Amino acid sequence: MKKLTVTLLLITLPAINCFGYGSPGHRMIGRVADKRLAGTTTATKISTLLKGMTLARAATIPDEIKDLDQGGTFTLPAQFATIETQLKKFWAANKPSTSHFYHRNFHFTDVPVVGNEHYKPGVVGRSDVDIVHMINFCLGVLKGDIAETNPRKITKPVAIILLAHYVGDIHQPLHVGAQYFTAQGQIFEPGENNEGFDDRGGNQLTLKLLNGTLQVNAGAFHIYWDNTPVANARVRISKKIQAQTHQPVDPNSDKVETFLAQNEPANWKLQTPVGDWAEAWVNDILPMAREAHERLTFDHITFTPNSKTIKGGDAIEKSPADGVAYKVWAAQSVEQEVQKAGWRLAALLSEALKNQP
Repeated sequence: MKKLTVTLLLITLPAINCFGYGSPGHRMIGRVADKRLAGTTTATKISTLLKGMTLARAATIPDEIKDLDQGGTFTLPAQFATIETQLKKFWAANKPSTSHFYHRNFHFTDVPVVGNEHYKPGVVGRSDVDIVHMINFCLGVLKGDIAETNPRKITKPVAIILLAHYVGDIHQPLHVGAQYFTAQGQIFEPGENNEGFDDRGGNQLTLKLLNGTLQVNAGAFHIYWDNTPVANARVRISKKIQAQTHQPVDPNSDKVETFLAQNEPANWKLQTPVGDWAEAWVNDILPMAREAHERLTFDHITFTPNSKTIKGGDAIEKSPADGVAYKVWAAQSVEQEVQKAGWRLAALLSEALKNQP
């Protein structure tokens, strides 16, 4: 007997807003970094370059400028007028065109989740403008190795804003790993001779989670990871704080970020030079990206003629072998990655700006 499918009423988000962790998640990561850096010389340098803007505020901007792609507007308060001008020049230098230097391509890399691939060696899903390369580019600008007059129009203030966002993106599993399908709709490991059809980091798939014997429509697979596990992670963290303090804690309280900033996450430090951190972070989160897909089955895969991306399909939760529901596992995973991202962002900016006057 086929399982029934229940469709929940969800907040409708336009396709252009498929953002890594969404604004709440990015603010969360930026706020943790702000707290980690408070009172340091790095914080003073950031404040000077950003005219007092916090990392929590900066972290959402690279998604906000996407509105310009559709003829929309982007404005900042008057105190940030020079930064707004620089950001618009960055957008103009990397706006939609036939060039692959398109700012939306800077937010992700699509390493195949089938197989045991690392970021290197590998070809499919990687590019010279993916998130690994762009983090390193921004790092080079801040260190002075790349001039602020570069063709990408990434100045030091813009570099900080981009890093505040990209470090969050690279800790979202669907921003580093993608599923690839054969022409018959089967998952496989692509290669140079057969790249298959990708799912755009889950954007083309509909996630269906189990509720007993029912399949519940949880919306677009990628958007789910941007938002729902973040909200659930905040609830998990607030309960931990409450258990320690014996006081009720609002999940939306700043106490959540304070807790994350004060308690060192496991395995956040990676023993590689700073220029290799971005690649190491991808390899660190790839097992989670694989599990995010391995806990699902894929069905009803459809295609668009002459496209290397699938048109649509279902990503359906399997009965969990470990007894942990997908939504619970996802919240646990995001809690871990958001905390790592906050600590790593603070460490990256400290390294990048240590020689900055």
